[in-house]
Amino acid sequence: MTGGILGSVVFLLLGTLAYSGRWKGWISVRRGYGSTMGFAWLWLGFAFAAATVGLLAQPYSRLAFLVLCVVAAVLLVVSVVAMFWLPRFLLPAWFRVLRGDRPSAGRSRDAR
Repeated sequence: MTGGILGSVVFLLLGTLAYSGRWKGWISVRRGYGSTMGFAWLWLGFAFAAATVGLLAQPYSRLAFLVLCVVAAVLLVVSVVAMFWLPRFLLPAWFRVLRGDRPSAGRSRDAR
């Protein structure tokens, strides 16, 4: 249990720092593998947290355990996909600007 709690706290902290833009050292590759790795850590932290809470809930509620295991599995898949790609709505604005993404078609550059 201690490993799950420690892992979730570490990955949630790293992912939060990455999403906030306070820590950008992980950005070494602009495209391809690793370009969104820092953001993946947030989702991995959520997956560890859900799995740990599920394991803690197992003796009390089998349903809660199963639901949290499914949530953890989905979050784990999201974190693995996030290592390579994240949809635009899950990327922070500072990262989209850094990457040079064009604004969406509904907005003009003057409207910023």
